[in-house]
Amino acid sequence: MSTCAVEDAGYSVEDGDLARDGDAAVAVWRASLGNVDGRAAKFEWFYRAAPDGAQLQVLRAGPGRDIVGTAGVGWRRMRADGRNLRGGLLADMAVLAGHRMLGPALQLQRAACERALSGGDFVYGFPNANAVPVVKRLGYAHVGDMVLYVRALRHAPYLERMLPRPVARLLGRGLDGATRLRDALRNLHRGRLQASWSDTPWDGPHPRLSAHPGLLEGVRDRAMLEWRFAHSPLAAFRFLYLRRGDDAPPSAWFVCHRDGDVLRIADFGFHPDAAASHCIARLAEAAIAEDCRSLAVECCLPEEERSALCGSGFRERQRRPIYARWKDTAQPAPAIRFTAFDEDE
Repeated sequence: MSTCAVEDAGYSVEDGDLARDGDAAVAVWRASLGNVDGRAAKFEWFYRAAPDGAQLQVLRAGPGRDIVGTAGVGWRRMRADGRNLRGGLLADMAVLAGHRMLGPALQLQRAACERALSGGDFVYGFPNANAVPVVKRLGYAHVGDMVLYVRALRHAPYLERMLPRPVARLLGRGLDGATRLRDALRNLHRGRLQASWSDTPWDGPHPRLSAHPGLLEGVRDRAMLEWRFAHSPLAAFRFLYLRRGDDAPPSAWFVCHRDGDVLRIADFGFHPDAAASHCIARLAEAAIAEDCRSLAVECCLPEEERSALCGSGFRERQRRPIYARWKDTAQPAPAIRFTAFDEDE
């Protein structure tokens, strides 16, 4: 067991024991992070069932050495420029309210980072605004942004925020029809893609848009996709596959979950020979058939994929920063392709 003293007397950080410390860690999460009902399931899934494993650092305090904070790292297989890399995803940073001094929190973060870098190539996370100064102090650098893109499928609900309902509905129907006509005309020569839903991933290679020099992305195989999405206790995901025929490999695939009347895309990829606009138009049809009013996807993409999304009607809404720290400090900042696949929730 690795233990280190903290600057503030009475605190220490050590490796958590997943069998012994699970209940205490879950109690800290429930008190600090909310989502009370899902925390125990998250612990079992993320720390005990992950294909590539995970680690947990715990902050202890007082004579009783009670656990008052946690910092987790989930291991992810990554590739960049043909190289296999081991990335550590920061997760579940939480400290009980009475112990949120800078010293203990900083040491907890430092211990999690150093522990991860001892066994991996880099560590990354998605800090909120309050945590950004802390991760910068620990040597993390800003490497990209998770951007939320949204495409309206039924325009009337959005227009009703600005216009009288009868006018909004009339204009909305017109915009809906114009959008469908645009998609149809743009893809008229490409034929019809068959759409099929599944609760489990296809047992074969999952394509993405195209190879990108130096692109850093997570390795997707059936076991990893099944664990991340089909077995997730945090949301109900389904896989949408688009094919040119019953026996054809996918031209595109989307991992989706329903959030009210929004269809959220958690992960996706396109065959290099497929037109993104064609696939997204078919995705939109499938979402409309599910009675959704919009599509949403949060991701960090290389420029060609970002342009493909925006050219297919998606609009940027907000951003979250991604920070990373590499074991090799001379490592050049790579282009990144991240989706919800690369997060922990």
